[in-house]
Amino acid sequence: MNETRRTELKGRALTLGIALGGAFAVTVLLLWALSSSFGDAFRLFFAAPFGNTYYLGNMLAEVGILVLAGLGAGVAFGSRNFNLGGEGQVYLGSVVTAATCLALPSGNPVLVPVLAAIAGALSGSLLGWLSGQLRLSLGVDELISSFLVSAAVVYFCDFVVTGPLQDPSSNFQATGPIPEAFRFARIMPPSSLSTAVVPVLAILVLMAVLLARTRFGFELSLMGKNAEFARYVGIDQGFYRTAPMALSGALYGLAGAFLVLGSQYRVMKGFSAGIGWTGIAVALVAGNAPLAMLPAAFLFGYLDAGAKAVMVGADVTQEIVSVVQAAVFIFITARFADRFLAGRKEKR
Repeated sequence: MNETRRTELKGRALTLGIALGGAFAVTVLLLWALSSSFGDAFRLFFAAPFGNTYYLGNMLAEVGILVLAGLGAGVAFGSRNFNLGGEGQVYLGSVVTAATCLALPSGNPVLVPVLAAIAGALSGSLLGWLSGQLRLSLGVDELISSFLVSAAVVYFCDFVVTGPLQDPSSNFQATGPIPEAFRFARIMPPSSLSTAVVPVLAILVLMAVLLARTRFGFELSLMGKNAEFARYVGIDQGFYRTAPMALSGALYGLAGAFLVLGSQYRVMKGFSAGIGWTGIAVALVAGNAPLAMLPAAFLFGYLDAGAKAVMVGADVTQEIVSVVQAAVFIFITARFADRFLAGRKEKR
């Protein structure tokens, strides 16, 4: 391993260590400041996610969704594109998946869920592609367009969920439940963990191979590291403005599809809130490396499970996890590790 690669890995590991240490410190301080019983709150936050199969299964189910969201953010960031439309892409993917299942209630129990998941992925892919195409054809920054398009799509999905697809037999603002035959089987009932984790892990491995072992992955990485050099050697700039954004949107759309098919079985108004942004955090912690998405997703799934436990069992609100996520963002992006390693190099 050459010196540059070794330094890069050291920097990534140190940055991750600083981020995790900072997040842990912020969590402890918030629990101490906000709870009337620090000991109980501390125990619930850090131990409850493993306390029984219900909490553990729900946490692992969320980890699977965050893996897909992290991959969606990471494949865009890795090519120096910026997809901030994950929220809308997850939401649209879930609505399209549910609508497909509800439109074919008597269809083949294997074929219909597959078609529904593909439709959900394609809907998210279309949104991602649109932002890339706007950048290519009109010079519209994809960071802005993806965010604005996503915001509009969220309102559109709210209308569909509470209008044409509203379940008339329910008091909730939600679609009707998809048929049982189309659902992934539960693994750890009564938790929401299902066999959806199997295709999630398969997609994770597939993305790792695609990005590390194929020409597409090499050229995408080269675009992310040095777009000018990539243009000089003949790499199609237009393709790598639109394709990574489309693939990113497809992964977000799959996250929405698997939420419907694997755990929720319906779409409730606003039920995807936060997944897109958490996916960005997962990608930052993982350094856009596909196989690192799993431990990074586990970190955020664990934080969310702990926050839910402490909200139920102690007098602390679930918003604590948002503050902790913000701390992780700050520590990951502050580049303390780069400065530390640069300082050590200068002293030699």
